[in-house]
Amino acid sequence: MQSTDLQSLSIILAMSNLQVAEGLKSALVQSQVARVFAATDNQQAVTQLGRQFYNMILIEEGFPNLGGADFCRFLRMTDGPLAVAPIIYGIIRAEKARIFAARDAGASKIVLMPLSPTILLATVQATIKERRPFVQTFGYRGPDRRTTGNHPFFGPEKRVEQQGWVSLEAQNRHLGL
Repeated sequence: MQSTDLQSLSIILAMSNLQVAEGLKSALVQSQVARVFAATDNQQAVTQLGRQFYNMILIEEGFPNLGGADFCRFLRMTDGPLAVAPIIYGIIRAEKARIFAARDAGASKIVLMPLSPTILLATVQATIKERRPFVQTFGYRGPDRRTTGNHPFFGPEKRVEQQGWVSLEAQNRHLGL
C-alpha cells in the first residue's frame, strides 16, 4: 500500500485510554491519513460518526460504556457506508473466546493490544489490502468468514445465491476508496 492510499482514509479510534489513542493518532497523521479522531466512549464516538464520514474504525475490546464487541455489532447494524467499513478490533489477551467474540461481532481484523505505531500502520495497510466481500444476513453482518484455501468443501453450499452479499467494488464505492 502506498502512502497515497492512506490519504483516502478517515479513521476513528474507539479506545478507553486517551493517551494511547492520541499517540496512535499522531502516528496515523504523520503517515498522511486524511482524518483521525480519538473517541473515549461510545457516546462521543457515535456523535462524531454522525458529524463526519469515517471509512475505518479501530475498536478496543474494553471500550467504555457499551463494550467493544457490542459497539462493533452496533456499527454493523447501521445503515449506510459505515456498516461495511473495515473494523480493526483490539483484544487484550489472545484467547479463543475473545477472538470468536470479535469475529462474530463483525470485526475485519483482530489485533493484540497494546499497539505500537508500527504495528498499527501495518494492520491498517493489511486490513485494506486483505478486505473480503461483506455478508449481511439475519444472524451475521460482517466480512465473509470463509477463507480461500486448499481445503475442499463437500457439504451443501448455503450461500449459492449470495443473498446479503456486498462485493468489494460496492464497498469501495460506499467508502470512497
